Amino acid sequence: MEFEGAAFDYHGALVVVESDANHIVFIHPHGGTPDAPASLPSDPCRPGEAPDTAAVRIVREKTGLDVTLVREFVTFIQEGTPTGTMCAHGYVARVIGGELLDDGPEGPALAYALDDLPSIVHVRVANRRTLDAYLLQRSDRV
Repeated sequence: MEFEGAAFDYHGALVVVESDANHIVFIHPHGGTPDAPASLPSDPCRPGEAPDTAAVRIVREKTGLDVTLVREFVTFIQEGTPTGTMCAHGYVARVIGGELLDDGPEGPALAYALDDLPSIVHVRVANRRTLDAYLLQRSDRV
């Protein structure tokens, strides 16, 4: 894997939440621009918190949804984040309960059809990398 032996400051969890077979949940952080308004649910892991545990917590906090993780599908080192170098863990999750938040801590959470996805906030490079890896893997399965 790309991260083996690499130095990093912290682990982060980034989650592609499938609300159904053809929809993905995004959050809309305050300050996003009209051309790039969205983000995946993501955050640094808490000290000592396993990335998979963090992924479930982050989705609940930011979207209001309860999820089960399907798999970790990408792991990479992302330099230049506001808090240093991150070992990013990308997960696919499926919704098992809860309701989308209209007023989550980073703005509203909305589900989008795969053929009508919003653009990721420009500074959230790890989010873009994670979404691109997910979409590539989906296209490889078709």
